[in-house]
Amino acid sequence: MQQQSLKEILDQYGKYTGLTMGTSMQPLIHQQKDNIIIVKNKDRLKKYNVPVYLTKSGKYVMHRVIEVCDDHYVIVGDNLLTKEYVTDDMICGVLVGFYKNGKHYVDCKNSKAYKLYSKVWVALLPVRPVLLLPIRAVNKIKRFFQ
Repeated sequence: MQQQSLKEILDQYGKYTGLTMGTSMQPLIHQQKDNIIIVKNKDRLKKYNVPVYLTKSGKYVMHRVIEVCDDHYVIVGDNLLTKEYVTDDMICGVLVGFYKNGKHYVDCKNSKAYKLYSKVWVALLPVRPVLLLPIRAVNKIKRFFQ
């Protein structure tokens, strides 16, 4: 039996929930620890939304909108520095909530703490290289000794 793709699940059921892969949304969402809830997107995205989109290479990516333009979005992972340019036809769904470590639910639409985090983290984009450098250095050292 063939497994359904994320896009097929969203098209059929309107909602997807599951664990994440990758580290691009850290420090907020952690790989294989946090359970995300994605719903099929019906409207244009807004700044700070976290869409899931399908790249031209067929890979699903979940990053944050930092700028809304007429014909595309500028998107960056919370743990990344490189901007991506995504169009509406690439968007499969949008993050509406997640469970931290399978326990604490964070509502992306109503949580004041989440909204504050999103605004501050996007505002810090110009200084992210300095902020992420110590974290990346420690992780590199950890990997070296494993």
